[in-house]
Amino acid sequence: MTIINKVIIIKIFLIFFIFLNISTLKAMNIKNSAVVFMYHKFGISKYPSTNVTIDQLDSHILELTKDKYSLQSLEYIVDTIINNGILPANTVGISIDDADKSFFTTAWPKFKENNIPVTLFVNTSTIAINNKNYLNWNQIRLLKNEGVSIGAHSHNHHHMPDLNIEEIKKEIETSNKVFLRELGEIPTLFAYPYGETNSKIIDLIKDYKFKVAFGQHSGVINETSNLYYLPRFSLNEKYGELARVKFAAQSKGLGIYDFIPVNPTPEENPPYIGFSLLDEKLSKSLDCFIFDSKGQVEKKIFKFNERIEIRLNRKLEKGRSRINCTTKGNDGYWRWFGHQFYL
Repeated sequence: MTIINKVIIIKIFLIFFIFLNISTLKAMNIKNSAVVFMYHKFGISKYPSTNVTIDQLDSHILELTKDKYSLQSLEYIVDTIINNGILPANTVGISIDDADKSFFTTAWPKFKENNIPVTLFVNTSTIAINNKNYLNWNQIRLLKNEGVSIGAHSHNHHHMPDLNIEEIKKEIETSNKVFLRELGEIPTLFAYPYGETNSKIIDLIKDYKFKVAFGQHSGVINETSNLYYLPRFSLNEKYGELARVKFAAQSKGLGIYDFIPVNPTPEENPPYIGFSLLDEKLSKSLDCFIFDSKGQVEKKIFKFNERIEIRLNRKLEKGRSRINCTTKGNDGYWRWFGHQFYL
């Protein structure tokens, strides 16, 4: 073998080795991140847990319309994830739950003026001509014509995991029939009332051909996210300060897989919680926090390379509880994963 041939072979080997390492590095990191914010009411101080003040809303819009963010529709975000596309840096989506009248009178004019795409999740039982607190169908049709996307949010806004399977089907089918009658189409996006679901409900949402479904737990959407339990950052008077919005909007996804328990309504209490990281280097600084109605739940975290196992020191209280896991990557960005349980 000549010296020239040896050099060529060595170069080919080096190129292959470099390519292999780059491919492995990309496989260890997510390529997409998207933050979705969720609002309910605007300027109605009587309900601080679901309301944001007008000043808060104005500060959010002023911040999120800066060039460093990319405001996109929820449809664009989920379609890009599903089709393995690439989202712009600092992609942000806006969603509204429950069709409160203050969205129509107060918030939408501001969003519209700033060309901000919005998805409105509607629970159909409250939409009536004489309901003083919620929109009517004429207003929803007007919003739709002006560019607002409409999503499904069940019919009666029940705690869906507390219903039997036939009652859940009725909730979905009744809502679908109303949408067909009033809008001529059934939404492709679904949001669980209170962010509560379980494996049976998720299977039904798939059976009824919804493209994705959203919860109400904090976290950043990425290609490893469960498409039928996507996170959203809930904003209200307490958790709607500008500093939190900035922090969330610039956070990145935490790529995870093999999350347990699979069912958001776990059968065991306390549940055994575990997941694996795409990038095991992030495990070193990773921390997780679990909260229920009593406050923070003490826990122990065990780290086995990319595998994270969490054991709680007590049972979770009945109702909603949440886990939030965060870590700071070498790129300087915070990465955030969240999940909600319902007992």
